[in-house]
Amino acid sequence: MGGTRTSDLFARPERVKKEDNMRLKDVIDHGLNTVDKKHLITFLEGGKLTPMQAIRSKCYECTLGYADGKADCEITDCPLYPFMRYNPNRIIKKRILTDIQRQSLSDRFKKNIDK
Repeated sequence: MGGTRTSDLFARPERVKKEDNMRLKDVIDHGLNTVDKKHLITFLEGGKLTPMQAIRSKCYECTLGYADGKADCEITDCPLYPFMRYNPNRIIKKRILTDIQRQSLSDRFKKNIDK
């Protein structure tokens, strides 16, 4: 890679930035006002998203901003479908904690509350 900086590897090309500006205008002008719209706008403006925000904003974009995200899209062959919050077959894994882990989380929570 030579003298290429890591940040340059992840920089968005100018062509993508122009496409994002057109997408941003469409989302602002035509999309339903939902929290997922805000996440997509954040992304298109160059902001960072959590993995779940990215999934939800992509679902919003896929439905062209006409769905409020409160219904199953029924696109079962989509790789994001297992994470779709209204998927009736979504598997929710419950985290099992040991007593030590539970106490550690409790201590950290109390510490953050006191700040």
